[in-house]
Amino acid sequence: MQGSLFFGTANQLYVALEPELKSRAYVILDMRRVQTVDVTAAHMLEQVEDMLAERGGYLIFSQIPSHLPSGKDIQQYFDQVGLVRPESSVRVFGELDEALEWVEDRIIAEAALNLSEETPLSLRDIELFQGRKEETLADLERCMAQRSYKAGERVFARGDAGDEIYLIRRGAVRILLPIDDKQSHHLGTFGRGAFFGEMAFLDGDPRSADAVAFSDVECYVLSRQTFDAFADGHKRAALALMEGLASVLSSRLRYTNAELRVLES
Repeated sequence: MQGSLFFGTANQLYVALEPELKSRAYVILDMRRVQTVDVTAAHMLEQVEDMLAERGGYLIFSQIPSHLPSGKDIQQYFDQVGLVRPESSVRVFGELDEALEWVEDRIIAEAALNLSEETPLSLRDIELFQGRKEETLADLERCMAQRSYKAGERVFARGDAGDEIYLIRRGAVRILLPIDDKQSHHLGTFGRGAFFGEMAFLDGDPRSADAVAFSDVECYVLSRQTFDAFADGHKRAALALMEGLASVLSSRLRYTNAELRVLES
């Protein structure tokens, strides 16, 4: 949303939301570009929250501005008018990604998807290595370490030295960019069959973000030094791995560019 929420625009917003309120369990309103909210709009948002709560749903706000030209703090105003209460079905997050992550976590829990019950992938099941000869995969697997992490455990931190790439056999890992001592920006969550830590593997620079186990995780871990030794005897397999990394990184970059264009529009 953008601009001012007042008696003249509150009804327009309600009309836009009304069809969704009949079928959605979660409605996220990104407040980053909202300049003002008056009592009429606050009352309308309270009605939206009540309608969602009747169906067990949630009204979610992200990135509520705290310093506006008018001097008003919108979140403080929401607190004053009773829109955000401990017992309400309203949730507030600092960033849109945090709100989306919270919704994703609840959907996973509601669907009873238990990541800890996943069967660990073998090397041949990971897309980067599909089509490789069994003896080549056996040689590569002997070069790799296998590591496990408990949910919430840090795999590595921003600024750490390291040249290893991690391939997820089971579970999921969140990649976070620290903003300050209390806040981090969620860059992405990677699950079974995906990889992370590839930038340090490619360029040898310190880690650029934190990696934290979202659930219990099992990984294959390959250092660049070990990979280079493996590449001496398996040039085609090594080249295929690098091409696979380049393809995935290109896709991730395209997705990031598309997100930035949306944010700037």
